[in-house]
Amino acid sequence: MIFAADTEECSLLVFPDALTASVYCDAVDVEATLWRFWDDEGTPLMPAFLVPNERHLFTTTTGVYSLVPVNEGHYEFLWDALRHIRQVIGELPFTDVRAVRDYLVMQCGGQVSPA
Repeated sequence: MIFAADTEECSLLVFPDALTASVYCDAVDVEATLWRFWDDEGTPLMPAFLVPNERHLFTTTTGVYSLVPVNEGHYEFLWDALRHIRQVIGELPFTDVRAVRDYLVMQCGGQVSPA
């Protein structure tokens, strides 16, 4: 499962897998950091572009990316990012922020926040 936050709309979308997320989240918008991603444990993921976006005079060719674990830098865990989320868009049980928090608690062995 992949969680993706639309940073402009403050929405969290829940996808069954990374491929579905990458099809929905346009590579141009991902490159512009309009999307942030986490795995099913709330650990941050970052896009790795396999084919870069190409900008031409009048058009843009959309690239291709995959989601990989973050190796360095400061990235927020999903648990912490939830304070910015106004709505959750997903199938049951992921219908609101509380449901996502409850899920993360279960995934992290009952801890309030990931270590």
